[in-house]
Amino acid sequence: MSEPLASALPPSPAPHAGDGGVLRLSERALQGLLRERGWRAATAALCTELTLALGCRRVALGWRVDERVRVVGLSHGAQLAEHPVLGGVAEAMQEAMGQGLTLCVPRVADGAVRITLAQRALMKREGVAAVLTVPLAQDGEVLGALLCERDEGRFTPIDIIAMEDVARTVAPLLRLLHESELSWRQRWQRGWRAWVAADDPRTRRLRQLGLAAALVLLAALLAVPLPHSMQASARVEGAEQRGLTAPLDAYLRQLHVRPGDFIKKDQVLAQLSDEDLRQQARSREAEVAQHDNAFVDAFTKGERSQAAQAQARAAEARAQLALIEQQMARTRITAPFDGVVIAGDLSQRLGAPLKRSDLLFTVSPMTGWRVVLEVDERQITWVQAGQSARLLLTALPSQPVELRVQRITPVARTVDGRQRYEVIADPVGQPPAGWRPGLQGVARIDLPPEPLGWRWGREAWQAWRWASWSWF
Repeated sequence: MSEPLASALPPSPAPHAGDGGVLRLSERALQGLLRERGWRAATAALCTELTLALGCRRVALGWRVDERVRVVGLSHGAQLAEHPVLGGVAEAMQEAMGQGLTLCVPRVADGAVRITLAQRALMKREGVAAVLTVPLAQDGEVLGALLCERDEGRFTPIDIIAMEDVARTVAPLLRLLHESELSWRQRWQRGWRAWVAADDPRTRRLRQLGLAAALVLLAALLAVPLPHSMQASARVEGAEQRGLTAPLDAYLRQLHVRPGDFIKKDQVLAQLSDEDLRQQARSREAEVAQHDNAFVDAFTKGERSQAAQAQARAAEARAQLALIEQQMARTRITAPFDGVVIAGDLSQRLGAPLKRSDLLFTVSPMTGWRVVLEVDERQITWVQAGQSARLLLTALPSQPVELRVQRITPVARTVDGRQRYEVIADPVGQPPAGWRPGLQGVARIDLPPEPLGWRWGREAWQAWRWASWSWF
């Protein structure tokens, strides 16, 4: 859109010392401003055009941002880096904007009283011959300022009139360009500040109505009971869990499952070493054969007492052999039911010795579930059996599950440096497909409706009471 506007303006004449070139300065400023796209490029082009037209050493453009003046454009594409010189330029612009007057040093005799301390300080620091600062304003609001510096000669009254005309011409367009590049947050802030600062009767009435509505809404929030809930981490467990232990002292020879594997009833989960038991079984078999032979020999010879003793010893050897065979059968760790392995990773213990009663696996059937909620000790008094809750699992975020609190365990444990109680809850209805022990998520326990004011006041009182008790 800027290119057609720029092309519609007459071409810029070459700069010269005559008054005609200066009087057409507004047209040249507009051409420079509309020639470029974007806020930064347009301000730099405007400053460059004014520098060439007025024969200045440098022209700078300042803009009011958050009640401060920032240099946003320099002639000849100079970089806007943080520098003490730019600080002096901004102070000189602020001086002119604060008075709402054009400041020129050396002064042009017009009879008006003007404060030019920052202008003179800048002129002395930069070593220039003259400084001219013209505020940019629209509808009585000062938006920024243009500052010009010359190495030789003063600014004439015609120069000042021409720059003031430029300021009136480009101020609205500069404002549009600046606002077009503001973010939505900055635009909202500007609109809010303007609405608050407005002093017309209609705006005051709207402010009063808005304040009254906000007070009514706040009172309703503080006084009307509202439903609320408390949050707790949760994990899924089987309603029944069974631990499988080592039946005897042995070595772990084979491992067939790991945590998370589904199992079938009587499936072999692990195999313990049985070499010692096999050797004992062969020894007992030899004893049985020896005692049977002794019985037959004594019975043949008619030695009844010797035959009875041999028969008793053979029976004892058979009993010992049966016990050894039973122990050998128990070296095969099998699943007691269809389910899933939820604990017991023995992959790094193959060949390691096991003691009798060492826990090998924890298994759970795939029927019957419970959910364990970990509630902070500061909130445990709010939980009661029978309360409803909702669970959202990390693995199933699109399938919330309704829960019912069953009981609160009386034992607390430390989790992440805080004491937490385990609350047992059961799913209401059939859980969704994909449930399995070990899944974790977040649960929200529904609490009785309370006004926000009462709830916040209670929590603040509890925090103050605890702090005062701990510190004093």
